[in-house]
Amino acid sequence: MPPALYDAHNHWAEEKLRSFREDISSALTEIILEKAIVNGTCPNDWHEVLEFAQNETRAVPAVGLHPWKVNHAPEDWQQQFTTAFENGARVVGEIGLDQWIDGHDIERQQTAFRWQLAYAAHYNLPVSIHCLRAIGPLMETLRTANLPKRGIHLHAYNGPIELIEELLSYGAYFSFNAEQLKHNVNKASAVITRVPIDRVLVETDAPYLLPEPAYRIAELPDALNHPKNLLATYQTVASIRKIQSDELSERVAENFHTYFLN
Repeated sequence: MPPALYDAHNHWAEEKLRSFREDISSALTEIILEKAIVNGTCPNDWHEVLEFAQNETRAVPAVGLHPWKVNHAPEDWQQQFTTAFENGARVVGEIGLDQWIDGHDIERQQTAFRWQLAYAAHYNLPVSIHCLRAIGPLMETLRTANLPKRGIHLHAYNGPIELIEELLSYGAYFSFNAEQLKHNVNKASAVITRVPIDRVLVETDAPYLLPEPAYRIAELPDALNHPKNLLATYQTVASIRKIQSDELSERVAENFHTYFLN
């Protein structure tokens, strides 16, 4: 039997996937999905993530205020955040910084990011960090903030290769999805190759970031990314690293358990 697979970052509880959940569940059983980090992005969907995880044993619920949602967060979002952890959330995510989105307020994002990072550090919780066109502010925060003893997780890392060594010193794990190959295959491949195998994770970000046809095995209506594309991403990452898929699967399983579950 092939090794089990682990998705380090997705949004499986999203409303837009609700009507497909039965088919998705069956497909993920077929590829032997063992566990998936299912992220929320704001108070409006945190309860959906927690409810979903109660009914889907493979889901590990993550709750966080995404940088895209910071400007519209309710005044009591921090209280709702802590309540979500009292009710079963296990990972802080998706949080981070983003200077790509229109109307971004990087100072406001930093305030929310630092508060959530401090919460994760206090309880030594895993974190799932988003960073888009904000690598400078991210590094500024990581260099000065208290971080979880278990380290940090950088979702879909697309930053400079030169920063990987410093990020590793903060205990960083890096997850990759096949859509990253769409924009700059050479850079993405170089990053995937440079990260030590004991810090590599695999993700889909489904239903977002639908990979190019060459890197996917399934698709949902409206160009939604099917979580089953996790298998194709494993195969792609293994090919880039020039190792067998089973070897990658075994190492990713160890990394996932070490970072997210221990």
